[in-house]
Amino acid sequence: MKKNIFNKYLLVAGIASVAIFSGCRKETAADKVGGQAANNGLSFIGFPDGLEQAHFFDPFTDVKTVDVFSIKRDAKSAADLQKDQTVVLKSVPDAIDKYNDDNGTAYELLPTSLYTISSTKVTATTSGNLNAKFAPGDFQNYFTIKLDGSKFDLSKKYALAYVISDAAGLTIHAASKDTLYTFFAIKNKYDGAYHSTGTFHHPTAGDRAIDRDKTLTTAGATAVSTEIGDIGGSMTLTVNEATNVVTVSGNVSASQPLIPVPGKTSTYDPATKSFILNYQYTGGGGFRVIEETIKHK
Repeated sequence: MKKNIFNKYLLVAGIASVAIFSGCRKETAADKVGGQAANNGLSFIGFPDGLEQAHFFDPFTDVKTVDVFSIKRDAKSAADLQKDQTVVLKSVPDAIDKYNDDNGTAYELLPTSLYTISSTKVTATTSGNLNAKFAPGDFQNYFTIKLDGSKFDLSKKYALAYVISDAAGLTIHAASKDTLYTFFAIKNKYDGAYHSTGTFHHPTAGDRAIDRDKTLTTAGATAVSTEIGDIGGSMTLTVNEATNVVTVSGNVSASQPLIPVPGKTSTYDPATKSFILNYQYTGGGGFRVIEETIKHK
């Protein structure tokens, strides 16, 4: 199967580069596979595209076919390539929690309600593990799913995690011995890295400047979430793409919702990719008024 790519980008910078395996390699001293000598009399199994693979999509409501990852058999000889072998990939959902702890992310296990498996060579078992079946002559198989965009929660990011638990007599490539992570997220055009400047007007403490980097994260087809001013918390910015008017929503606390500043409108400028915001919330002494421009880097 030819690998399909649609709106797919790297999620994590610095993903290790892994040498492409061949289906059946010549055994010469100069032939290396990820630094391992090819003349060592071994046939390898591994993930040729690395251990962290990201799938980012524009908002969609139909069903997309996604080649989640590939697994490749690097046979040392034509005879080894003709073997019938089934490699087992163990599902390790707890590894996603560890990944989140180590990287400050918030991925959730991709629910089975969001996808069905469409690959015939890499299939699921009742325990949630995967069987990668290599028939004679097979050297690369894809784990392919049909992902239902209508069921995707745009505010969440999902992941799957596997390790090779049974290599079927093959040697696990050194670059594939750890956990394989695949990531899934909807990323609208407003999602990304920004810089915020502006002024926080406090009714009793006076003004202070806002000057900070911010990340805007997809929260809907035309909505993103980010921190409130320079005080933390979370607000949602929803763009009316017909007028470029922005609705600012969120709460500093249960009794402190964000509301518009009378006589001022929050907008989005497509030319500069900037959110020009005016919003406020009440507190002791009066309203805290925030004038903020969040510009894409």
